Amino acid sequence: MRTPAWFFCQGFLLACVLALPIAALAQSSASPAPGLGIAPAGAGMSGDATTPQQGPADPVVASVEGHLIYLSDLGEASKTLPENLRGMPFETIYPVLLDRMVDHEALVMMAERKGLDQQKQVQKDIQAATDRILEGAYLGQVAAPQVTEQAIQARYNQEFANHPATEEVRARHILVTTEAEARKVLEDLKKGADFATVARLVSKDPDAAKGGDLGFFRREQVWPAFADVAFSLQPGQIAPNPVKNEFGWHVIKVEEKRLVAPPSFSDIHDQLKQQLLAAAVQRVIANAKGQLAIHRFNLDGSEIDNGPKLDVAAPVAPPSR
Repeated sequence: MRTPAWFFCQGFLLACVLALPIAALAQSSASPAPGLGIAPAGAGMSGDATTPQQGPADPVVASVEGHLIYLSDLGEASKTLPENLRGMPFETIYPVLLDRMVDHEALVMMAERKGLDQQKQVQKDIQAATDRILEGAYLGQVAAPQVTEQAIQARYNQEFANHPATEEVRARHILVTTEAEARKVLEDLKKGADFATVARLVSKDPDAAKGGDLGFFRREQVWPAFADVAFSLQPGQIAPNPVKNEFGWHVIKVEEKRLVAPPSFSDIHDQLKQQLLAAAVQRVIANAKGQLAIHRFNLDGSEIDNGPKLDVAAPVAPPSR
């Protein structure tokens, strides 16, 4: 069998029969997938769609013109099913997976008989798919191992552990073009006008539709002069003077204040993991580019100045812990 299949299920009906149109994209694998238990043909299976019981072999479950389809191929295909189907017993979806693998193999063979694999665009698409797989495989081998649980814990300790609670403010603002307009807004508010209503009427900021509500924010999330005013006010207070920046003049009202404790490790774990992985990917990319001759060109054919080449003497290593 030349292909482990990737299935995309677009509909599902379970009455007396399972019927779901599945399109398949495939590549080669004649051995069981790592971590996938394989049972011999006819053996009983239990568990969800991706965990048939462990068995001694990877049996052939179909043959199309001599090209073999193995049980492990169905196991791999089942991993790409939608979440609601992956939880089903493997023996329940086995007939459907098998039918679609046979359908896929038949279509691939007919495409080859028509010479489609020799068409220039098809070959280009195959190469592009191969390149994407190689890119992912390289990043998985070089970047992913850098993101260890120890590294995630170290980042958490650095950014959150034993840190004090952070003050946050929920404020509204009204943005106008001139100081005179801002002073007029302040006068109206002193006379009892509702802040949110005035914001909807005169503010030129996109959040005017929400009555100027900015939600909760930390000091470092807004520009310093705005933060100085907002964090100096108490809930319900309006700043006596407008604040100016490049967008205009801001009239500020604080609605609420709160102290927010640092997130727990479990709450922030996945986010930190993604941050570390993104940083690792960038290091790997920089390392790769530093070892290669790269030239970029403008549309007129002139070369773009790429700057100094990165001096990389050794492969990227995981960050120190």
